[in-house]
Amino acid sequence: AGNLNFKWDPKSLEIRTLAVERLVTQVTTLVNTNSKGPSNKKRGHSKKAHVLAASVEQEFLGEGGQNCEGGASFLKEELVAAVEEVQKQGDLMKTAAGEFADDPCSSVKQGNMVRAARTLLPAVTQLLLLADMANVYILLVQRKVVEDGILKLRNAGNEQDLGIRYNALKPEVGKLNIMAAKRQEELKDVGHRGQMAAARGILQKNVLILYTASQACLQHPDIAAYKANRDLIYKQLQQAVTGISSVAQATASDDASQHQGGGGEVAYVLNNFDKQIIVDPSSFSKECFRPSLEEHLESIISGAALMHDSPCTHDDHRERIVAECNAVLQVLQDLLLEYMGKAGCKERSDTLNSAMDKMNKTTRDLRRHLFECLQAINWPKRTWMFSKNNGKNKSVLSQMLLMTLLPLITSWLSQRITFWKM
Repeated sequence: AGNLNFKWDPKSLEIRTLAVERLVTQVTTLVNTNSKGPSNKKRGHSKKAHVLAASVEQEFLGEGGQNCEGGASFLKEELVAAVEEVQKQGDLMKTAAGEFADDPCSSVKQGNMVRAARTLLPAVTQLLLLADMANVYILLVQRKVVEDGILKLRNAGNEQDLGIRYNALKPEVGKLNIMAAKRQEELKDVGHRGQMAAARGILQKNVLILYTASQACLQHPDIAAYKANRDLIYKQLQQAVTGISSVAQATASDDASQHQGGGGEVAYVLNNFDKQIIVDPSSFSKECFRPSLEEHLESIISGAALMHDSPCTHDDHRERIVAECNAVLQVLQDLLLEYMGKAGCKERSDTLNSAMDKMNKTTRDLRRHLFECLQAINWPKRTWMFSKNNGKNKSVLSQMLLMTLLPLITSWLSQRITFWKM
């Protein structure tokens, strides 16, 4: 586990995924059922309690316990002990819950059920978190395979060796992407989900770019620019796999995605942009507020332009990117007007709150579409594969250089465009 930089504490009860949260909530619901004491209603069977008891039994004592035993080897003892504890407490809980469901008006049976549920809850939480740790460990093992494969691809000594290593790496990257996608869906933190999506997009895109860049280095070993480009792409891939590792363990910082190119950088800038538009009107200063937002907006436009100009971006995606960038610009202008009109006021007006909500919604729409676009198109992959399969080596090399220079070009252009016509 040490070689994989595995950071979780087996004794920790911190819930980091939606799946664990949902299952723990089911047991917690049983604890709270009829917590107000005996009822004067007619005695009978509680359908709700029966359903909850059956759900807990199925999720925790059936599939959950059996599946957890096959996790990471270094957690085997902890998993086995946790499964046994859950089965023990689960049997008591099953009996108490069944008795209470048959007679929900009995305060004695209610008390027995609540005590059993409270004893079961920490045991279940511990088991689920251990199983979650095992899943993350398996993902990190696959990440290490991909990381080693990327290094081998970069260091290939000839084109034949390069092709062999690339073909070996592709399915491993596919496996890691599937694992990371599943992890992304379950993460509770929205920012972590965005960072995971960006890292996955960079990984899938740049593996092919690294192959082509390494091929260019082998064909033209005397050109230093090709080597610099290859090393830059390799560094981006290293950051992407490190990002997947950190986000999978929910240890990524808010600044992690700023080190990732493409979608990761845009995600970071959008997150900062959303934070900066929230200002107290009484302390608002146009001279301080506007330049910072201009800088962030230029970065957003640059990142969006990179995706817009990709030869593999569909026309409908291009139209939406342009429309949403224009919408962000227009809504931001409206927000600035509201701030300037309310400068010095102690409280925000309804119109200012409405403008802020509209700004958040507009950036959220842009962020969502850029993430969808990043995951859907695999940017230059189709074009490069077409050129490569048809023997168009010059086209492959020219596209590689274009994709390297395009971020610099769009950034340079965006700095010379005046966005603010007020």
